[in-house]
Amino acid sequence: FTLPRHGIRSTICPGRGALASSPVDVESAESVNGAAAVAATEAAPSGTKSKKRMAVLLCPAQFCVPLDYTELLDTIQSEHTDVDVVATRVAPLPRTEWIKVAKQLPTKDFIDANLSVKVTLDWYFDAMEQGLAELFAEGGEDLEVCVIGHSIGGWVARAYLGGLSGSSTAVYRLAQDRVSSLVTLGTPHTSPESALVDQTRGLLREIASSPECSSQTLADRGIQITCVGSSGLSGKIITTELEEIIAATSYLPLVGRLGDVKGDGIVPTDLAFMESPARSVEIEKCLETGNAVRHAHVLPTPWNLIDGSAPSLSLPDDIVWYGSPGVIGQWLKYVE
Repeated sequence: FTLPRHGIRSTICPGRGALASSPVDVESAESVNGAAAVAATEAAPSGTKSKKRMAVLLCPAQFCVPLDYTELLDTIQSEHTDVDVVATRVAPLPRTEWIKVAKQLPTKDFIDANLSVKVTLDWYFDAMEQGLAELFAEGGEDLEVCVIGHSIGGWVARAYLGGLSGSSTAVYRLAQDRVSSLVTLGTPHTSPESALVDQTRGLLREIASSPECSSQTLADRGIQITCVGSSGLSGKIITTELEEIIAATSYLPLVGRLGDVKGDGIVPTDLAFMESPARSVEIEKCLETGNAVRHAHVLPTPWNLIDGSAPSLSLPDDIVWYGSPGVIGQWLKYVE
């Protein structure tokens, strides 16, 4: 069930309610310079009206834990100047929760790649609702919520917002009204026919094919969607770069080819974007260091079941990911 790195160029496909200050033609997608977009945002005059009160719920990647995202959420809360981020939470998932997927392994639905989202991911949806309940309790029911999903967390969040959880709780009903945006970071949104194997065993296919989870349906409900993906790392078999070889082993099963495939080292760029009207933000490099943007900043430790909430292993400081300085500024304004 394991899922397999934006540079200076950002491709923005504006959705409903795109920022008025965006340099992108709202009628058609076009390529814009990420550095210029960041500079334009910083130079934009600030208004005098009160800022919108917001909360952020982060849906973690597989086997990642809340402590892995402390720095990211602190940065969002301190540096986002367009809105007032009054509360943040990570869906409270210790890595031990992922063991619950194992109960689907011996089933016919698993073998046939026909797993049910509602049945397989109920524990993840429960954690999302716990996080949302805490946000509403802390910030009040009048605040708006941005859901940020990292890796698998992006398509689980999409499924929840589209109603595939089957939830009918008061928290779910309130979330349907108060969630104003969804930002996905390195999330595979499709499982193409060319894929050598369906690593999600039918889950992603169910979400991608559900009309209620489509970009248009969510936008019609007032949820602005921004998909952030990296094109920083090529996947190659014949190379002296170990990272390119590792990337190739991730890309090949997901898209069924190599050669021209780029991504964040785990998720190919082509799979990281939803259809219009969702925005597509493609990043290649960090604007501060010039380093390629990779899938994650930590190495999950699924073997550490004794302390399921202990942070994952941190990668070296020169590893840049979606939440690093020089990268986060290229998508932060879409937490709206």
